[in-house]
Amino acid sequence: AARNPRYNARDATWWFLKAIIDYVNITNDTSILSAEVNMAFLSDNQDEHYALLSRGEKRKMKLFDIIQTILQQHASGIKFREWNAGVKIDSQMQWIGFDIVLKLSLETGLIMGGNFRNCLTWMDKMGSSQKANNAGIPGSPRDGAPIELTALLKFTLTNLIEYNKKGFYPYDKVTVGSTNLTFVQWSNKIQDCFERQYFISELHRNEIGIPHRKGVYRDTVGATDEKDCYKLRPNLCVAMSVAPELFDREHAIGCLKIVQDALVQERSLGIKTLDPKDPMYIPYYDNANDTNNFKVAHGFSYHNGPEWVWIYGHFLMAMLRFDLFSKSQFLADFSSHVSNHMRHVESNEWCSLPELTNGNGDSCWFSNPTQAWSVACLLEAYHDAVEKKKSLN
Repeated sequence: AARNPRYNARDATWWFLKAIIDYVNITNDTSILSAEVNMAFLSDNQDEHYALLSRGEKRKMKLFDIIQTILQQHASGIKFREWNAGVKIDSQMQWIGFDIVLKLSLETGLIMGGNFRNCLTWMDKMGSSQKANNAGIPGSPRDGAPIELTALLKFTLTNLIEYNKKGFYPYDKVTVGSTNLTFVQWSNKIQDCFERQYFISELHRNEIGIPHRKGVYRDTVGATDEKDCYKLRPNLCVAMSVAPELFDREHAIGCLKIVQDALVQERSLGIKTLDPKDPMYIPYYDNANDTNNFKVAHGFSYHNGPEWVWIYGHFLMAMLRFDLFSKSQFLADFSSHVSNHMRHVESNEWCSLPELTNGNGDSCWFSNPTQAWSVACLLEAYHDAVEKKKSLN
C-alpha cells in the first residue's frame, strides 16, 4: 500500500478531520493546528510528484493549511483517475471504477459523486467471484452523498467556524469559481436542505417502485442506482452522533426506534449493516464461499447484513443525543444496551471486541477477533454516557 497508494476511501478525509477536531476540543491544544507536517506527496500530479521526489525535494505544510486545502479541493471539485490504475492496485476493479469525480452542489452544500463501480466508504467490499458473476461489482457502492459524510462535513464546518472566531484557524471561506462561499453559508445550506434531502416521509412512500421503509433516513442521496438511496443501513447513526443538529428531533427519535427494532437483536454485539427486508440481506459473512450465489460468494455480503461492532457505538451515541435512555434509570438503561459486550469482553481470550459478528451476535470465523475501532467507539459512547449522566444530576 505504501508503494502503490490509492484513493479508495473518500470518508477517510473526513474522519481525519474529525480526529483533529476531537483532539483540539478535548485537550484544548490548539497549537497542533499550526504544526508543520512533512508531506508524503509533493504534487497531486503523479508524474510531477515522482519527478520532485527523484530530485530529493521536500514539502511541508501547516496542519491548518492541509485542512483548508481539503475543504477547498472539495469545493472546487475533484476529478482524476487513480494513480497506477489497473491490476497493480486492484485486480477486480472494472476499468471505469478508477475514475473519481466529486462535486459540490451550490444549491444544497452537499458533496456529490464518487463512482458506483468503486467502493469509496468504509463499506468497501469488492466482489471477486467469476463463478457467481459478482467480480468487479461493489457490494455497497454508496456513491452520491452518503449520509455520514454529509454529517462529518457539517461537523467540520461548525467547528472551524468557532476556531476562526477564536483566532486559531485563519480561514473562514472557500472559493467556488469566482465566488466566495463562507463556512457559515456552506453550513447553512446543508442545514437547510438536510431533512428535505434525506428523510423518507409518507409522501415518499411511492416515489420509487421498490419496497422501502418510511420514517427513516436515506443512506445516500444522488446514487447512480436510486434503489441504493433507500436502503436502511446504520450509517445514519453516525450522522446523528456527529451532527445531531441536522435532524428533526421527532423524525430522529422515530427513526432510531425503527433502527433498534430492525437492526439490533437480543444477542447482538454490533448492528446489522442492511435491513433484513432488503433482498440483498445476508446475515453472515463467509469469505471462503466459492458457490455461484451472487449475494454470498467470496464474502460479497460483508456489509449487507453482518453486524459490525464499531457502528453500534454510534447507535448508542445517537440515542444519547436524542435522550432515548431513561432519565430516572439512566445508567441501568445504558448498561443494559452494553451487557452483551461486557459478557463478551469478560469471556474473550483477547479481552476485546471483534470486528463483526454474524446475525444475532453469532461468531464469524472470518472476523478479526479484536479490533481497535470496535473498542474505541464503545469507549466513546461510555464517555458520552458519563458526561450525559453528569448533566442530569
